[in-house]
Amino acid sequence: MKTLLLLILMVLSGSAFAGQLSSDFNGRVVDTQGKPVVGAVIVVENLTTGRVSKHTSGKTGRWHALGRRSDSKYRISCYAPGQTSPAVQFEGHVSLGQSHRRNCVIGQPDESSPKWLSSWAWRQAPGDRYVLR
Repeated sequence: MKTLLLLILMVLSGSAFAGQLSSDFNGRVVDTQGKPVVGAVIVVENLTTGRVSKHTSGKTGRWHALGRRSDSKYRISCYAPGQTSPAVQFEGHVSLGQSHRRNCVIGQPDESSPKWLSSWAWRQAPGDRYVLR
C-alpha cells in the first residue's frame, strides 16, 4: 500500500512539473469585417527544435495549440483557406507556462472594418504588414 501511494505521488508531482514546462497558443482568425474565417490553417513552428504542428480554425474562427515547449522561439503563420503563402506571420519567444494569444485578420482592415479590430494591437512594429496580436 505504501509503495502504491508513493508511486501515485511521484506520478502526480511529475505531471505537475511537466505542465509548468509548457505553454499554449490560441487565437481567432477573422476577415476585415470581423467575421470568423473557417478553415484557416495556422502553422506553429518551434524554431529551436524544428517541431511543426498545423491547426485549423473552427466555425467561430478560433484555434488552439496546447502543450508547446516553453523557453523557445516560435514562428506562427496564418494561412487563408486554400492559400500557400501566409497572410499573417509572427516570430518571438514564449514565456514559461503561459497562454499566448495570436489573432489574425485575413486582409487589410480599412474604414469599413469594425472599430474593435483597430483596438487590438495587431502590428508587431510600425509599418509591418503583419496583423497579429
